[in-house]
Amino acid sequence: MNKTRIGYALAVIALIAVLGFLIAKTRAVNFDANTKVVATLRDLKQLDAEWNVDVLRSKTGLNNSYDPVASPLPLIDSLDSQLQNTTQAFFGTGSGDSERLEALLAAHKTAMDKKIALIEQFKSQNAILRNSSRFLPVAATDLIETVRAEPATSGTAQIEQSLNRVLTDAMSYALTPEEDLKARIEAGAQALQQQVEPMPEAVRERANTLVAHVNTILKQQQIGDGLLGELAVLPVASTIDALAEGYAQAHDQRLQTQQKYAQALMVYSVLLLLLLGYIGWRLFKSYRLLNSTHSALQKSNAELKESQVYMVQSEKMSALGQMVAGIAHEINTPLAYVKGTIDVLAEQLMPVKKLALRCQQFTESMRIPAGERDNTATKGQLLEVEELSNDLIKEGVLTDVETMLKDGVHGIEQISEIVLNLKNFSRLDRARVSEFGVQDGLESTLLLARNMLKNSVEIRKEFQAVPKIQCSPSQINQVFLNLISNAAQAMEGRAEKGLITLRTLPEGEDMVRVEVQDNGSGIPADVLPRIFDPFFTTKDIGKGTGMGLSISFKIIEQHGGKILVDSEPGSGTVFSILLPVRAKVEAAVLMDDQLEMA
Repeated sequence: MNKTRIGYALAVIALIAVLGFLIAKTRAVNFDANTKVVATLRDLKQLDAEWNVDVLRSKTGLNNSYDPVASPLPLIDSLDSQLQNTTQAFFGTGSGDSERLEALLAAHKTAMDKKIALIEQFKSQNAILRNSSRFLPVAATDLIETVRAEPATSGTAQIEQSLNRVLTDAMSYALTPEEDLKARIEAGAQALQQQVEPMPEAVRERANTLVAHVNTILKQQQIGDGLLGELAVLPVASTIDALAEGYAQAHDQRLQTQQKYAQALMVYSVLLLLLLGYIGWRLFKSYRLLNSTHSALQKSNAELKESQVYMVQSEKMSALGQMVAGIAHEINTPLAYVKGTIDVLAEQLMPVKKLALRCQQFTESMRIPAGERDNTATKGQLLEVEELSNDLIKEGVLTDVETMLKDGVHGIEQISEIVLNLKNFSRLDRARVSEFGVQDGLESTLLLARNMLKNSVEIRKEFQAVPKIQCSPSQINQVFLNLISNAAQAMEGRAEKGLITLRTLPEGEDMVRVEVQDNGSGIPADVLPRIFDPFFTTKDIGKGTGMGLSISFKIIEQHGGKILVDSEPGSGTVFSILLPVRAKVEAAVLMDDQLEMA
């Protein structure tokens, strides 16, 4: 049986391998690469033609610099490299097409390298030619001024005439070289030297300098013509055309091969479809045999799911029943604080009410006409209003009222969060993750629990500098409130005042430690392992649901942290919370459809 299965598996693998091979061969032609090659060759040929034009413009002096002649070099090098890389990627190495194209690329590179070298020579000689051409008028002017400065010099007019003729012919030759013009320039230069021969040394030196630049123009013009002639016969354009033709032939060959494999793939696909049809017919027969068994299994599975829903519903209702018995204790602390805040507000409203009444009386007095008004009584009312207003400002009544209103709203929000967290201990709704300072959270929690702690518990703060953490602030504040409330309750009934110590300190490089320590009665050793179990409590009914520490444990766990406890009966308890600096808050617990329905 195993051998049969292995044989079937090998046959399937072989069929898939052949199919994959044929598909790969039908996709062997890379049209994008061929398009890039054609575009590169077109750009290279256009750039070569523009380069020739720039060389001629530099030769005739139309270009102010040699930048147009030098600027194509990086682009030509880039295009050549791109052409080489695309050829290797498209055709690979070792094939007949690649060897033929590599030979064409080598011929093109040889021609291009020779052209680059000739253009470099052209730039050098043309620079010399242009320098002499620009200096020639300066040398002629210098010679004329020197001749005119010599006293009692004869033949000055003839020298100037010869000089102007040589200067004009040389400048014309620099632009349009002609053989007859060259001979005339050489004769004129020789005649000029003969005319200045009897003149002083300064005149002869300047004449020799001018003739030297004239000869330089004649020489460099001939060299430049020779270089341009060599550039004209270089087969750069023909090598680019040969490359284009070679690529076209190779691409056509690839297309023909692809068509052959496409035909083979079509035939092979038809055979595979027939084989799959036969296999499908066999599977259909097997499905009919298994259909009745599947229906029975489906019915049994539905019955099991229905039983599971009833079990989950029953368990959840049992848990909710235990929680309802003690939920009043969980919201008692913020509720008592809100009630106390409202009582204080009621007391603070009396002076405000009195001020409002006095203001009303003063306003009514001011409406009485001046002739009928009792100014003494009105002045007394004004002084009384001023006195009441100053008392309110000095005693800070309005500021206290505003603060207590904000605190009362905060307490109501905390009650809402407590009810939300307790309504389903197995699924905590998580607030948005944000930056949170644990010390700020402890301070706000102490403010919320102020009525419960005052006159019975002393708070000691040992805060070290710790970084802010990424967490759900409302959830972490709920943990702080649970631990501080438990610590306060652990010290109830003592004659002396209890002590709660709050500590914050760094834990390694990526954790923050928060400790809540009390000097209460401690936790017995047999109770300690169960304190984080849901619904476990040692308090009387109505004083605790057993969910506070369980919910706190789950909150810290979802944040990627730990909550530890160290207790000694009779000495007190220390709860340590370890929280990561970076958020590791998990999503709320996901339930399947049955649990959501329950």
